[in-house]
Amino acid sequence: MTVGTQQPVAAVRIEGLSKTFPGQKALSDVSIEIRRGEIHALVGQNGCGKSTLIKSLSGFHKPDDGVRAWLGGDAVELGSLTDEQLERMRFVHQDLALVPTLTVQENLHLAGVGRGVLAPVDQRGERAAVRELLQTFDLEIDPKAVVGELPPFEKAAVAIVRALGSVDDGVLLLVLDEPTASLGATESEQLFKTLRRINETGVSILYVSHFLNEVLEIADRISVLRDGKNVCVLEAAETTEQELISRIVGSDVAQAAPPTPPTGDDAPLLQVDGLHCVGLADASLSVKPGEVVGLTGLQGSGYERMAECLAGAFPFDVGTVTVRGTTFRKLDPATAVAAGMAAMPADRRGLGLIPTFTITENLTLPDVKRNFSRGRIDRRAEDRDVRHWLDVCGVVPPDPSKRIDELSGGNAQKVMLAKALRLNPDVLVLAEPTQAVDVGAAASIRRLITQLAERGHAIVVASSDPEELEELCHRVLVTRNGRFVSELRGEEITEDRIVFECQFEGAEG
Repeated sequence: MTVGTQQPVAAVRIEGLSKTFPGQKALSDVSIEIRRGEIHALVGQNGCGKSTLIKSLSGFHKPDDGVRAWLGGDAVELGSLTDEQLERMRFVHQDLALVPTLTVQENLHLAGVGRGVLAPVDQRGERAAVRELLQTFDLEIDPKAVVGELPPFEKAAVAIVRALGSVDDGVLLLVLDEPTASLGATESEQLFKTLRRINETGVSILYVSHFLNEVLEIADRISVLRDGKNVCVLEAAETTEQELISRIVGSDVAQAAPPTPPTGDDAPLLQVDGLHCVGLADASLSVKPGEVVGLTGLQGSGYERMAECLAGAFPFDVGTVTVRGTTFRKLDPATAVAAGMAAMPADRRGLGLIPTFTITENLTLPDVKRNFSRGRIDRRAEDRDVRHWLDVCGVVPPDPSKRIDELSGGNAQKVMLAKALRLNPDVLVLAEPTQAVDVGAAASIRRLITQLAERGHAIVVASSDPEELEELCHRVLVTRNGRFVSELRGEEITEDRIVFECQFEGAEG
């Protein structure tokens, strides 16, 4: 179907979308067109308006007056879409909203996929229907598998299938918010194959992500938002990552200068010998003052578990951890902090921060007594203390009274880093330090990590991002099947080499 200009009717077209909240204009005269059968990426820094746009599209927010919108060529009223119109768009959010204790089949059934809620239970027939549905997306996933036990890629795939139901349901648009936030490079490639399969059926995809290399790989076109406004629409095939970064930020972003390699024969601040636990076998490493050592591998390969053990969040059965010359055969979070280690976990909301607490409450929780005076907390001293660390980590605005759930992802990540630094550790263990944050915030965090290394901290960076590891690390240890299998140093640390080492059993260290 075409219209006057002989252009295909867009899946979704929006003109003049604005949204005002008390004291803030989140979107200002934004227009976007998502063509039929295209993968359209939406990028921008945290707080640029991406979430507001998606929530306006889904009906969660009612836009300001003056917006015009079309769905499959039919004029619609954003903020007052009918159930039938909403059914033509499907949304998968970053948290996936799956029930981890239920099976794949049960999760799909909860969403009404396969049969009516009150229909008679035919387990065998329903299981066959679910398996067939999964196979239409080239997914070999057992319908009886418990979702919480699935690898990250399969969880994401189940969430997408649950959202779509069937490609024959008249769905025009699938919206994905940070779909690869918990995936490694190989898992992301698997997801891309699934998305291309969906795209081939005629379903358009709005792909929201901070991972710009992935955006350039998967998208046909890219819309850039900055400060609630359209900046541009780019053809992905004609755009470089550096150009995209400049458009997002409004200027060129300098990478962190690699930290100066440590010199001399300083004793390691951190020494790990022969660690054994569930998911890790005979793991050893050492980190000297001023050294940044990266840990990486495929998801579930063991590098994440090493970070958890060092933080005291997961017990190890055999082996020792030595910090500043003191050896530990067991480690819990309090002992790790007392020994001179501080950690930033990958699970920001679950383990790193309490979303409903203020910045001050989160920052001071590990060491409340620091600002005690005469049996009570000296609030002025506490405020000075917190503001100092917010300034060090570049949290904007540096408002100690703000709740964590009111912050952008980048600022929340910086608060978590400030919380760790306030403990004045010799050893920092940073798990996925820039995950799901915008390019500007990621560059800021990486520069700070480099500065900390220059000041003599020993730093462990557990990351699935090979670009981050190349930028930051003196050495990178790669895990496969719970073991360190190779070590890269200096000029060996490149994105391509890291990806190769992670994926291939025959790779040589």
